[in-house]
Amino acid sequence: MGISISGLGSGLDTAQIISDLMALERQPYTRLETSKKNLQSEKSIFQSINTKLNTLKTAVSDLLLNANFNLVSGKSTNEGVVKLKTAEGASTGNYNIAVTQLAQSHSIKSKSLDPAGTTLQGTTLKIGSVEITVGDEMTDGEALEYIKNQINSKDTGLTAAVVSDSDNSKVLVLTSKETGAQNKMVLSSTDDGILLEGTALSALDITDIADNGQNTIQKAQDAKFTVNGLSITRSSNTISGVIDGVTLELVAAGSSQVTVARDTDKIVEKIDAFVKAYNDVINTVRNNLSKPADATKMNPLQGDSVLKTISNELYNLFTSATNLTDGYKMMAEIGLEIDKGITKGSLMTGTITFDKEKFKEAFSKDPNAVIDLFKHNENGIMKAMDNRLKEWTSSVNGLITSKIKGYDSEIDMLDDRMEALDNRLQMKYEQLKKQFTAMEVALSGLKSQQSWLTSQLASLTALTQANKG
Repeated sequence: MGISISGLGSGLDTAQIISDLMALERQPYTRLETSKKNLQSEKSIFQSINTKLNTLKTAVSDLLLNANFNLVSGKSTNEGVVKLKTAEGASTGNYNIAVTQLAQSHSIKSKSLDPAGTTLQGTTLKIGSVEITVGDEMTDGEALEYIKNQINSKDTGLTAAVVSDSDNSKVLVLTSKETGAQNKMVLSSTDDGILLEGTALSALDITDIADNGQNTIQKAQDAKFTVNGLSITRSSNTISGVIDGVTLELVAAGSSQVTVARDTDKIVEKIDAFVKAYNDVINTVRNNLSKPADATKMNPLQGDSVLKTISNELYNLFTSATNLTDGYKMMAEIGLEIDKGITKGSLMTGTITFDKEKFKEAFSKDPNAVIDLFKHNENGIMKAMDNRLKEWTSSVNGLITSKIKGYDSEIDMLDDRMEALDNRLQMKYEQLKKQFTAMEVALSGLKSQQSWLTSQLASLTALTQANKG
């Protein structure tokens, strides 16, 4: 590190002089910094526009899917009897549903056992392929808890609970996990169902589990109902496949009318998402193309050719008439219009106004014509817009990507120039420090000589005056 001697010989603030000289030398570097910041700001604008265009592309893609024009909703007139859920493309129509019985799980109970007793010691209970053996030293209370825990922790198809039916007795309750007659418990291998075997059955006094048997709490049964008069049986109260795209949830015996219809409100939501995305792009583009309110200033992207291309082509794509031979030809016919009712150029924003009621009316009148206007393979407006948006937003050679790459290239060039200039400025700074240090050292030496000569002259003068005296 060099030694700086500020003002030692000259009395000047040489450090400040060097700083001021370097500020002048650094002006070209400062201009490059400003240029870089401006480029980065413009680049960020195009990155934002690219994000908004991708959002618009997603909204347009949604309007090219048949399913999004076949969105449905369902309604039950009596949700105390049946509820429903609809999926995309569900079969529309009116359905009269009458529920005569709900599906039930099979539930049985043992006899009451004294928790201190030893009836279950050494017995076994087999459920399907799962075998449970009670220890020889367990009380009946311990055995019941052990059996319950084993059943609930293994794949038996059952759940178990131990219930105190009095202060001094407990009961084992077994329930099939699934509803329906096919999931009932049985005591004979010749019957279909969940087979119970073992010496514990007699100890528990589980001997009669038929529908009206002494051990039966609730019999296993299927759900039975009719849809428009057609009798249907299912093992579950959650029914799918009877009406395409509709899941029924049977709640109680009774009747209800279920209506599944195309839901224009859901379709409107999809189109509204497109309108918002389109307007967001246009507002951003036009704000960067327009002149600032302050006439002395200029928008850096004012007149940018890429932004003009986006603004003009989106407008042309949206407002152009299709070549469809039948039905609707323009978006304005179905309630989507740019600058609706505005005739003064200065007030035009280029954004879409969405008349939802007009759209619903047009869709109700001729849904296929509306769908064709959006997504016809050759003439649909959304089809043409989707193709153009893909060109603009391609991550390889898209219009916006190319623009951003151009900014990256310019910024890289500025970085190289700034690095080289910064190195030269550092060398200049070191050079100035050395020059001013050398000057101070030289001036300090001259001052020392001046002081010596002054002292010598003073001594000579004094000697001369003494000799005269």
